Amino acid sequence: MRVGLLTLSYRLYGLESIKGRRSIVRRLLADVRAEGTAFAACEVDPDGGLQHASIRVAHVSNDAERTTSALARLEAKLARGDGYETIEARTEIL
Repeated sequence: MRVGLLTLSYRLYGLESIKGRRSIVRRLLADVRAEGTAFAACEVDPDGGLQHASIRVAHVSNDAERTTSALARLEAKLARGDGYETIEARTEIL
């Protein structure tokens, strides 16, 4: 069994309240959940202020190549959106 971890750090812009920040993070986490049951996600470093957010995604598979591919596709999908852009992405296979 292989577990892949993808950590994404985002720059958030156009926000004036923590409510807007939470809205973006919830949307990112919902997008991960929509990918299927092989994925799990949570916010890490919730004290990043209004301008930054980080999420960590886990993917479980029997094949390391499949995990790497799935996380790369997800990274591309979540790279940019309304009010955010990726500033750093790190992938680990355990």
